[in-house]
Formats: sequence, structure tokens, C-alpha cells
Amino acid sequence: MADTERPTLFDETTRAVFYDRLFNIYQRNFGRVAASPEHVVQMTHDSLDERRSLEQLDMFEAAIGEPLAGKRMLEVGSGIGMTQSVARRFRGVEAYGIEPGDDEYEGSLKLSYDILEASGLDRDVVRYGVGEDIPFPDGHFDLVYSSNVLEHVNVPPKVLAEIVRVLKPGGQAQIVVPNYGSWWEGHYGILWLPHLPAWAGKLYVRALGRDPDFIDTLQLVSRGKVERWLEPLRDTIEIRGWGTDIWEQRVRGLGFAEYSALGRVKAILRVLHRLGVIPLLIALGKALHWETPIILTIRKRGGAG
Repeated sequence: MADTERPTLFDETTRAVFYDRLFNIYQRNFGRVAASPEHVVQMTHDSLDERRSLEQLDMFEAAIGEPLAGKRMLEVGSGIGMTQSVARRFRGVEAYGIEPGDDEYEGSLKLSYDILEASGLDRDVVRYGVGEDIPFPDGHFDLVYSSNVLEHVNVPPKVLAEIVRVLKPGGQAQIVVPNYGSWWEGHYGILWLPHLPAWAGKLYVRALGRDPDFIDTLQLVSRGKVERWLEPLRDTIEIRGWGTDIWEQRVRGLGFAEYSALGRVKAILRVLHRLGVIPLLIALGKALHWETPIILTIRKRGGAG
């Protein structure tokens, strides 16, 4: 989609103001983590790009096999409120969000309020909250979405339980999370050894001149860990997918946007294509669960679905 075709929430003057505010947040929190100063610039542009939110919503819709329009949706870890703004303005979704407002998230909650208002929406669409204690009643949402959040929470099993709690019977959720059982670490924009423990990861990123303390803020999520976290919920949910098919399509066709540092991933994959090893990579990846990110789609049992 060309820039001229991008659906826009606000004018370019307002976008520039939001860009400066978001860049300062990212630079403060990720300046010593990101691959380069250009990486931070790219992160900022991507986060304010309506097309990225539309792609995420379209992926969710394709995974559940039914339209999102007309449904009530919660995003756990709503960031700067772009998903809520895009979902309401362009997809007919009654979208809400929760976002913490301290530590590395300082400033993002306030910015989300201003983005919502600039988009012609009520700021109450996003509330202060954490995934371990979602401030909504049982069975309140048709849909729950969360992207690049589970690796940052304190108690992942509690977050997953809360997501299921607030879903209606028959409701569906999609949780997108980096896979540390795979070969890529997106925050740093670097290759990663699958299942590398935190202590070794800190040595590795320190050797690259990056901030090793950021590793301490991460849950090093893998497919096996998520399966264990979901075990107490096995009678309540059905797993509809892990994103393996999407990963395979992206690896085979290179048809993914180069958000954040993903241009580096695509460059590596182009080399592997030239070497003719993609079939082997996919076979090993499926066997060893290298799909990245993990795109977990679940359905809460009950209801008419």
C-alpha cells in the first residue's frame, strides 16, 4: 500500500508532534537496546503507521475465520492507542485497551489519550491496567488481542488466565509474542541462539555493546513455556493455532513488512534462499518450534461457536 493510500487518523502536523513525543519515549527506554539510532527511528514510524495496525487486525480476523466488525475487543498492552483508534475508525470494532503507565511505559498511556482524542474518540477507550489484573468483568469481550506484551509481564500464566476470564464463552484471543526458542531477538535486532538462558544472553548482548540489563526485564518465552502456562486452562480453551503456517508463508515468500529491524531478517532469508536451504530450514523449524513470533490463537469453550 502506497503512502498516499494509507488511511489516516490525523493530519501530518499532529503526526509530527506525536512522532517527537514517541521518539523521546523510545530513545529513553530502548536507545541502548536497539540495533542503531535508525532502529529507534523506524520503531517510532512503525508505531504511528495505521497500516501496521490494520495488518494486525487483518491477521487476527483471518486466524479466527470471522469478521471483527461489530465485536467488542480488548487489547492487553495497548501502547499508544493506535489499534483502538484504527479498529474503531476503519474496522467497526468496539475496541478497548489497557496499558500500564510507569517504568518503561511512562508517557505511552498519556500519549494514547491524546492520539484517541486526535482520532475523534473518547480517551476512556484505554484504561490504566496490567495483564495480571484486567479491570473488566468476567465474560465481557468477544475478542482479546495482545502483541509483544507477554514477554514484558511479571506473571505470564496469570495474564493468560485473565485473558480467558474476560472472554465470553466462544470468544477468541490472539497473543503474539517473540519466540526465544527461535533465532531472532527483535528488541535488540540480533540473531539469537534458541533457548539461550538469560545469563548467557546478557553476556552476548554486552559483547555487542548493548545494554544487558534489559534482558532482566524479559520473559524468555518459548512454545514449551507457553504450553506449560496454558496447562491449567486446558479444559477451558481450545488452541486454534501457533502461527506456524504464517511463519512458513513468510519464510517461503518473504512477504512480510520490514517493521522495526525485520529488514535484517529478510536479508538473511534471501541469502538462505540463494543457498537453497529453505526446505530444510522449514522442516527443522516445524520440528523444533522455531516459528517466530509465536502467534497463539485460542477459543474459550462454550457459546455457539
